[in-house]
Amino acid sequence: MNDVTSSNKIEFSGADIMEKVTLAAELYYVYHLHQKDVAERLGVSRPWVSKLLKRAEDSGIVKIDVATTSAGIAEVEQKLIEKFHLKNAKVIRSADRSQTLTQCARAAAHYLISILKPNDYIGTAWGSTLAAMFDQNYPVNFPDVTVIPLVGGIGTDADILSNRLAANLATALNGKYRLLHTPALVVGKQERELIMNDPATRDIITKTENVDIAIVAMGSLKHSKVLRDGEYITRSEFRELEDMGVVGDFALHFLNKDGELIQHITHEKLIAGDIRKTRKNAREMIGFAMGEQKLPIIHAALVGQWINVLITDLDTADSLLAY
Repeated sequence: MNDVTSSNKIEFSGADIMEKVTLAAELYYVYHLHQKDVAERLGVSRPWVSKLLKRAEDSGIVKIDVATTSAGIAEVEQKLIEKFHLKNAKVIRSADRSQTLTQCARAAAHYLISILKPNDYIGTAWGSTLAAMFDQNYPVNFPDVTVIPLVGGIGTDADILSNRLAANLATALNGKYRLLHTPALVVGKQERELIMNDPATRDIITKTENVDIAIVAMGSLKHSKVLRDGEYITRSEFRELEDMGVVGDFALHFLNKDGELIQHITHEKLIAGDIRKTRKNAREMIGFAMGEQKLPIIHAALVGQWINVLITDLDTADSLLAY
């Protein structure tokens, strides 16, 4: 292992090593994993974990609390958990607003690592927020974890398509992935039925309804360029969604302000599983989103209990608590 010298001492000069120091500190002190579990996730020995934790103390990362930018703000997190009946929450304060997404993405990555179990299936949606999360450094090895897309592909940016993101996350985790070779929205109900009845597609769709972990970003209907341009849904359909009180989408399932799933003809075009089954079966429904534009859809997902974990920034968290 290239992190260890011939004298079995840790070299603390590289970025990868400091990432291990940071992650070890969070897994042990924030997520309360045993040193054995931390060692398994990082692919190192238990004595190595002790050295990493000692380095975290020496460098000032660990004091009374874990002082990494991705460790979260406990008081605000607890308020979110209590108000929205969440399983967990991570709230990140960034001194540099230009780094908010990157730091939240890092926190999301660390949270995911803390909850992963061997043989987990992870379902992912699409979008630039999730792309930032999956682009983080994951110094772990989960060869038996499998990542799959929750929906087919949408948009023209290849870097944020659901298949690409599933592959990126699997690669980062040193795991496996399976792809969904379909668009997210098709012409109509008949075409959808043909695609959904394909055995390979049906198999993936069934697995999306039974994932152990789902990771979903949320999109504002009002600010969605992909949905407004008329390529995937017609402009009249878009106006219908607005008239029906839709505030945004949750993995392309439309919600109103009360978190109710809105039944619309658009869902008859959607290549995806039943999100209600996904919510029922997944032990972790992770929502990763932030920003003023997304407040209505984040709030809708929370009050509708579509997620049981929220990862966001402090400004968004404060706004949600005052909503």
